[in-house]
Amino acid sequence: MRRDYSFDFDDEEKRISSTHRLNMHPVIEPEPEGPMFSRGQKMSMVISLALLVYAVLTQDVPLAFLVLSFLGFLLRPLAEKSVGPWLARAIKGFSIALGIGALVLAFL
Repeated sequence: MRRDYSFDFDDEEKRISSTHRLNMHPVIEPEPEGPMFSRGQKMSMVISLALLVYAVLTQDVPLAFLVLSFLGFLLRPLAEKSVGPWLARAIKGFSIALGIGALVLAFL
């Protein structure tokens, strides 16, 4: 004897049925990984390096600290992939503190 499980639920049973709820949720697939840095981020790193060279040549300490802060903040994903998320968080905190310190040093 063959059992037929293809009967239709009415709306109330669809709402409370566990098998129906399982079929409602789509499978979440991971997003494909793209490049680590976008073109804009790469360009801002190059400009920051040029500003760092200028700051060192002109002996402008606050600008050098500010640029180092910005570069550290931009290079966080590289540190996260190579060492771990703990280093990325440490670099983020250090970059923020260095940037605030550079602004204070600039206005002294």
